[in-house]
Amino acid sequence: MKLKKIVKELTAHRLIIVSLSLVLLLLVNILFTRTNKDTDKVAFIPEEKMETIEIVEIPFVSSIQDKISTVEAVLLPGSNLNDLLITQGLSRDQASSVVFEMSPYVDLRRMRAGEIFTLEFINDDFEKLSMNTSNNMIVEVFRDNSVENGYRAVEKERQLNSFVKHVSGTIEDSLYNSALDSGMSANILTELIHLLSFDVDFQRDIQQGDTFDVAFEEIYDNNGEKVEDGQILCARLMTDGREIEFYYYTDLEGKSDYFNIDGQTIRKTLLKTPINGAYITSGYGMRVSPITGYNKKHQGIDFGAPRGTPIYASGDGVIESAYYSRVYGNFIELRHVNGYRTLYAHMTNYARGMRKGIRVKQGQIIGYVGSTGMSTGPHLHYEISYWGTKVNPSTVKSPPGKSLKDKDLVLFENLKNSYIASFLEKI
Repeated sequence: MKLKKIVKELTAHRLIIVSLSLVLLLLVNILFTRTNKDTDKVAFIPEEKMETIEIVEIPFVSSIQDKISTVEAVLLPGSNLNDLLITQGLSRDQASSVVFEMSPYVDLRRMRAGEIFTLEFINDDFEKLSMNTSNNMIVEVFRDNSVENGYRAVEKERQLNSFVKHVSGTIEDSLYNSALDSGMSANILTELIHLLSFDVDFQRDIQQGDTFDVAFEEIYDNNGEKVEDGQILCARLMTDGREIEFYYYTDLEGKSDYFNIDGQTIRKTLLKTPINGAYITSGYGMRVSPITGYNKKHQGIDFGAPRGTPIYASGDGVIESAYYSRVYGNFIELRHVNGYRTLYAHMTNYARGMRKGIRVKQGQIIGYVGSTGMSTGPHLHYEISYWGTKVNPSTVKSPPGKSLKDKDLVLFENLKNSYIASFLEKI
């Protein structure tokens, strides 16, 4: 009896242990399953709370210890891109692949000495080459292991920044020298002179003590280097008791031009001065001819200038005559609207493509100063005729052209006032 009692007690004890073990295993399984389910869940973010992430191109770096280096290489005379790449440590196969990828975007046969290439390396291994193909475009060839030869080329716009520069000054000896001394570039100055030529006779109007203010754009790349000059935005010239102003404006149709304070385009039928940097050597009227010695009416204006100085068409027109004559030498006569004709004589040669019947635009180069025909030295003889009668070029007053109206005039006034407050405010 005693033995049976002991067996029963052991059996009951085992049942209790087994039951507890089963319960414990069940609890562990439940907890593990819940943990896995929580791990597998994907959080849902409402679309309106999601932020746009900008993807930025960066070179492939396999380790935080990788070293990135940049080299600027210049193409030397008598060399080519393939040779340049080999001298920078690329293998012949690498150089050949890079040149091949770049060839659709660049005419390698016309590549000149002085071209600059930027090469990037990672741990001394070539990664990327870039070249500026124009002021606003760049070609890049970079490592891409997904393509057959390991490199791929793309063409894209350069990242450029525009800044406004304002210069002002007082004319001491000439507008040209004073403007350069004030910090104006030669390109901007040339454009300024061209725009002022509609209203200014530089030989007679400009005087010592005259003042100027000009605001214009300068374009820089991301390295802070100047790429090019932009547009002249506004300008003011105080000369001979007159105040000449003009402003750059793009109308609602997308057409851009320069307008005076009243919203009228500054472009007139004819320029007063069809040549830059010249001085009047002989005016319109009676004079003793330096060739014949006789007293005779000089029916134009002579502008003295170095041989080869560009001559501009003083207005839109068609070439009526372009040949050599005993008196005028190489000359061009243009026919304009409203009965006007202009003549340019004693040229050393014509600009390319100039011949009878060709249509030219105002300010377009038509020839170059010379001393052909009856001439005692390099100069431009300039004549204007109106319905067949020779007139004094310095007294011709061309009617104004396009005028802004309605919404364009309102927008122009706002822009003009902004420029005046920013750059041209009187002291």
